Amino acid sequence: MSYPPALAQKLLKWFAGKADLEDIQGDLDEVYGLTLEKSGKLKAGFKYWMQVLSLLFSYGLKKRKTKAAYSPFYHKNSIAMFKNYFKIAFRNFSKHKLFTSLNMLGLALGMSICLLALSISVAIYQSDSWQENKERIFQINTYVGDQENTRTFASTFYAMGEHLEEQYPFVEKAVTIRPDFNPEINHHGNEINFRGYFTEQSFLDVFSFKLIKGDQKTALSSPSSIVLTQEVAETLFRDEDPMGKSLETNYGVFTVTGVMENPKQTHLYFQVLGSIDNHPTNATRNVASDWVNFKWNYVYVLLDEAKSEDDLKQALAQSSMQAASFNPEKEIELEYINLEGVVPRWNISQAIGIGWDQPSMLFFLTIGILVLLPAVFNYTNMSIARALKRAKEIGIRKVVGAEKHQIKAQFIIETIILSVIALAGSLALLYPMKREFLGMIIGGGMLDTNPNFAQIITFLIFSILVGLLAGLFPAQYFSRLNPIQTMKGEIKNGKSNVSGFKKGLFVFQFFLSLVFVIGVAAMGRQYTYVLNNNHGFQSENILSIPFEKIDKQIALNELATHPDVKAITTASSLPGVSINGSNYATSNDQDTIQVNEVFIGDNFIENMSMELKWGESESLKQSNQNEELVLVNQQFIESMKVFNVQKDSLRFTLNDGTKCRIVGILNDFNYETLNELINPLIMRYSVEDSHYALLTVSSSNIKRTIEELESIWQGIDQEISFHASFLDDEIEDAYWFLRVQMKFFAVLSTLAITISCLGLLGMVTYTTENRTKEIAVRKIMGASNYSLYYLLTKDFIKLIMISALIAIPVSYVFYDKVLLYFIIRYGTGLGFMEIFGSILFLFLVGLSSIYWQTSKVTRANPATKLRYE
Repeated sequence: MSYPPALAQKLLKWFAGKADLEDIQGDLDEVYGLTLEKSGKLKAGFKYWMQVLSLLFSYGLKKRKTKAAYSPFYHKNSIAMFKNYFKIAFRNFSKHKLFTSLNMLGLALGMSICLLALSISVAIYQSDSWQENKERIFQINTYVGDQENTRTFASTFYAMGEHLEEQYPFVEKAVTIRPDFNPEINHHGNEINFRGYFTEQSFLDVFSFKLIKGDQKTALSSPSSIVLTQEVAETLFRDEDPMGKSLETNYGVFTVTGVMENPKQTHLYFQVLGSIDNHPTNATRNVASDWVNFKWNYVYVLLDEAKSEDDLKQALAQSSMQAASFNPEKEIELEYINLEGVVPRWNISQAIGIGWDQPSMLFFLTIGILVLLPAVFNYTNMSIARALKRAKEIGIRKVVGAEKHQIKAQFIIETIILSVIALAGSLALLYPMKREFLGMIIGGGMLDTNPNFAQIITFLIFSILVGLLAGLFPAQYFSRLNPIQTMKGEIKNGKSNVSGFKKGLFVFQFFLSLVFVIGVAAMGRQYTYVLNNNHGFQSENILSIPFEKIDKQIALNELATHPDVKAITTASSLPGVSINGSNYATSNDQDTIQVNEVFIGDNFIENMSMELKWGESESLKQSNQNEELVLVNQQFIESMKVFNVQKDSLRFTLNDGTKCRIVGILNDFNYETLNELINPLIMRYSVEDSHYALLTVSSSNIKRTIEELESIWQGIDQEISFHASFLDDEIEDAYWFLRVQMKFFAVLSTLAITISCLGLLGMVTYTTENRTKEIAVRKIMGASNYSLYYLLTKDFIKLIMISALIAIPVSYVFYDKVLLYFIIRYGTGLGFMEIFGSILFLFLVGLSSIYWQTSKVTRANPATKLRYE
């Protein structure tokens, strides 16, 4: 049987819109049939097309369209209609309390991480917006290109600050900041570390940081001056007046000349400010003419009110040419950025202060969205599962004239209301989470994340978008149902059957939960490994005592007299923690490599149980003025091979001209934490340059031993404080970042699992409700509780198994090959037990949720349930 051209039919229907075409289409079809019998299909089709085209320009069709536009039904969403939407929404919430509660709790949990990310993001984007001269303050950046790579640094040349201020009158003030002022301040016998900047008086002139005490115009003018934040002043002096007090630090003695309000909502992170005249570089070279060094030196300029950015741009172009003349092998270009644009940045090296960058923010927000999606999917799944219960409502609405967009509006408004209500619960979760998260990251307290207009508007817009996202598919699904079928309770037709889609959403929820659970297990495995791994040396029963301006040799001799001290040595850096010294070495007087440098004392190798691949360490003390004997690691030897040294490969020269000869090669080991690469290392003998005494102790009462060692220390010099800690504890503290990662993934996995189980509980609830009579009949026919459990749970178990099969390879690639490589380079990777344990845990949680609901149905009296409607 042949039909009229489908394209012509669609064209006519589209053009007619809402106009009634039943009689016209009937006539066209009748003419087509007659022509088909007489003249064939080709001519019938041609004639049909001609008739359709003529109708498009006919007065009759135009009149029908005009008439259809004035329908007796009012189709627009008026205010009264919106009131009706709200009324029905709240009635449905009240009628279906379980559905509403599960979805509200799920959305609140899912939105909490996103709100945390949004709260921090809004605060970061508002950084320094409170500065009075924000439009006129610019940070100078340096673009550097060479044969290896090209990068833009937030730092700039040492000479830049004075150069701009002297050569260009429109630069009102220039501020130079160096972030390596981290003093250890002696406070009642305790050494407390603070973070700060070396800077100059213009810092207080350009920026709007206010002093509570001290003169804003002279607080940093003296070389020995130091400005404390209010928090540091309270820590050090409590109720005393800090002004004029002397502070003994590892940089020398400073006098407190000012107390500043605690910095807030700024990209700069500092607790103390010291005069830049005390910076070590100022004493060794002429900084004002240094156009070579540009790292870790930051310059801000305040422009004259009458000048524009174009003037600064021209000045930097001229300065770039001067800088390039001192760096002929590099491409140099000086750039600027306004103060409000300093953070967040997309790709900047050596950013000063808190390293808020856009990739990190996007990653955090992506994690939040991944946690939110299961909650959205829960709503979608449970809404579709409730279709039978709302089918007649939808059918009646359609019969009395409701259109598709009105059905959609009803469901979307319901979801938006639910999402806004869930926002209140999410805010209750947000504040404890925010306090914990900001406490885990350095400088988190600098952000002002308290509620403000921008944050409130952002949260409201976000909750509305979540409502739109969650309600979009259910609204589309319900609006397409056939009113006749819905009135009969028959809603499963071709396009409306979305069981496959529901299963896909369910699988994604548990897939995501399992990925997060595996993440917790992976971080836990790494943390356990780093604490039990010996890193290539002995760390048990090693007591570290930092030297504090004490005669080191006398201290070593006296401490060694204690009977519990079995061995004693020294080091400039704590093994397994970090290395605070570096140098440059060359073996051919042309090429150099950067090396880590550690000074050690007597019997260091033996006491720490390190392994020598070749040579010996006893002769280190036999160094003389002409030649210093050193130990190196295997990586040092491998790095030197690239220079093709023709002469003695055991000899090399350091950057300061020291001639060295290798007397021993150590097997490669992790002197730093396991997240740092093993770099070339040299060990030099020097008790004087060592910063720690390392005591091997054996005691049945370690507390008493430490007290006795402190007495010995105080007997040498009572004014120098005594600190002792076990090397194992110092190494554990060095892996704080793993603890942060574990806590972060634990929160994510808890939220994801809870949301997924809420969704599972809702799905099981509605499945059992819809099968109540079936279960009752099966029980009457003799079905056991076990068979009923299997019947109700088998489909859900299959879906959880599918999610596990997908999550295993994804987790392995993500954690073992990507994340763990960057977090801890020398870890153990992701193991079988972590994956198996995570899957088992997920199954137990999922089955518990299923059992809790199915047990109610299977244990119920079947006679009662047969009357269930």
